[in-house]
Amino acid sequence: MPRVTVARPTGFCFGVERAIRMAKEGKRQFGAVHTYGELVHNPLVLEELEAAGISAVRHPGAARGGALVIRAHGCPPDVLARCRKSDIRIIDATCPYVRKVQNVARRLREQGFVVVVVGERDHPEVQGILGHCAGAGRVFTPGLRVRADRIGVVAQTTISPTHFREAVAKLSLFRYTELRAFDTTCQEVTARQEAAARIARKAELVIVVGGRNSANTSRLAEIARNAGKDILHVERASELPRRRLARAGSIGVVAGSSTPAWVVREVATAARNPCKEERLQ
Repeated sequence: MPRVTVARPTGFCFGVERAIRMAKEGKRQFGAVHTYGELVHNPLVLEELEAAGISAVRHPGAARGGALVIRAHGCPPDVLARCRKSDIRIIDATCPYVRKVQNVARRLREQGFVVVVVGERDHPEVQGILGHCAGAGRVFTPGLRVRADRIGVVAQTTISPTHFREAVAKLSLFRYTELRAFDTTCQEVTARQEAAARIARKAELVIVVGGRNSANTSRLAEIARNAGKDILHVERASELPRRRLARAGSIGVVAGSSTPAWVVREVATAARNPCKEERLQ
């Protein structure tokens, strides 16, 4: 039987738990509730929300007659302006940590800085942060050189602090007149990444549990892979290849911040008892 270690923390992070609670409370209060894009990047949670009558829409106008939940990733301010103009009720579930990044970016812009966001260009959180920069925002790339004297640097909450520091170091080589850097990475996300690194050093096989389109979950998989370990990225316990688990002497389980705790428990139980339900790879 494999030795199984589950990383801590697991379960929903504060921002995800808060967003789900606010969406469900909005459903009870207003009846018709939609979310602006997927509330979280986890298919099991989305299935649960759909069953409760809470579905995602791509355009705010589709929420007319009900309420629109702004997800934990936040959104550009023009989305909120359009909603108010159309008399669409807003349930703003933007994570407070994401809100902090938005506020920092907005203040930097107001003070005349060009804002550089260290993160994933197409991620909804980054798009929301750029929206608060009033056209003076850039997404960091290794060769980026901003044509400005003063730049301010902020981080997508789910990137690693190491990646942020490396980006700031590269930007500082261009000798801007003024460079202000704000490490706005989320401490809880950082704690999960550090836990994943510790487990990856000890385990033969690392199971990463979470949505395949979840940025923070994919980063945990990247950490384990960079440690030279075999990984399994699954969304639910039924996806586990039992024979492969049975061959492992030690297994680590890590989970993204939008993965329900009950899913992590099911995966850990299956990993500890791989022979109960054998499944071919």
